[in-house]
Amino acid sequence: MNELEAIIAEESARDGPITFARFMALALYHPTLGYYAGGGVGREPLGWEGDYFTSGDVHPLFGWCVGKQLAQMWELLGRPPRFDVIELGAGRGLLARDVWRYALERAPEWAAALRYTLADRAPVGSPLRAAREKRLTTEIAALGVPTGALAWVDEVEACADPPATGCLLSNELVDALPVHILTIADGALAEVYVTVDAATGRLTEARGPLSTPELASYLDEYRIPWSTYPDGWRCEVCLEAGPWLRSAAARLARGFVLTLDYGDTARALYTRDRRRGTLAVYTRHQLGERPLAHPGRQDLTAHVNFSALVRAGRLAELRLAGLTTQERFLRGLGLMEEAAALGTRLYPAAAFAERHTDRGQADYLRYKALLGAAATLVNPHGLGGFRVLVQHRGVPGAGRTLLGLRG
Repeated sequence: MNELEAIIAEESARDGPITFARFMALALYHPTLGYYAGGGVGREPLGWEGDYFTSGDVHPLFGWCVGKQLAQMWELLGRPPRFDVIELGAGRGLLARDVWRYALERAPEWAAALRYTLADRAPVGSPLRAAREKRLTTEIAALGVPTGALAWVDEVEACADPPATGCLLSNELVDALPVHILTIADGALAEVYVTVDAATGRLTEARGPLSTPELASYLDEYRIPWSTYPDGWRCEVCLEAGPWLRSAAARLARGFVLTLDYGDTARALYTRDRRRGTLAVYTRHQLGERPLAHPGRQDLTAHVNFSALVRAGRLAELRLAGLTTQERFLRGLGLMEEAAALGTRLYPAAAFAERHTDRGQADYLRYKALLGAAATLVNPHGLGGFRVLVQHRGVPGAGRTLLGLRG
């Protein structure tokens, strides 16, 4: 039993079984021992050396496309003298780096207006946060980003006072918000709790009544026919998603909210055939089966109900511009064409006339690897199947104009 597991077990023993949402919040976000604080040892959880990779790890062209979309958003807003990008759950800052590269190389006028804020829960002063800031500072300086044009904050509430004109951006953040687990028992909804097994002293599941009335009506609000589903059917419900979006939207005076994540609309997510829900555990790029094991040392995630984000946005006076897939979003922004052009520029000896030479062989392999990375980003059975939600405030016609929604 690690230190965080002991803390969770003590809370459960003292206060009674805790909801899975409470367990997940502690496992991921405990200020010193949580997964996104470095698990108590300063370990970087993201990237090829961590437990999972993001689109930004596959190739910087992902950030290139996002930058291109942000630059068009600036144009649609009338080219304001200051355009704020607030990235929520910014992690290592890969997306910030690649957006800045696009801005400086392709859109210098927008770059002059751009201010980029990274909001992340990794505690200030922690080894993990310090390592991230040090690396990103070096990379940003090498690009020539103006002093003061990039900043870190702890939470979105520290951003943009007064509210910003620009874009609130998140990539694979909402899937890591704590979720309640519901199950069907004897034809009724029950909740899965976490408690301590009296025989082993380890954390285990227990079933009990719903912890809040919000859970009782959640599936009904989206017309999910759960009462026709069999006993034992399970699903995840993220009650934090709505408040999270409304809190973020409060920081936006005019502009866009851009959310990239895996998930689906409610009717496609909560189906009869998905009997075990979508909760997933990742360690060293391997899918695990024990979500209660080693809290703080493994990733916990669940698919996002995008219908809930659309509804929360409407309540926060955001308009829906569009909901699409990452494949269509990136293709609409010219990912494949840019990949081919970049490959031709970087690896000229890949052309057929020189392919018989050593340099030609090396360039050909690099060129194909670049195209392979681009194909990975748009693979509809992988990253390309992620959803991209665009909401706006005060930009009429955005849904018909944005390049990423025209793909």
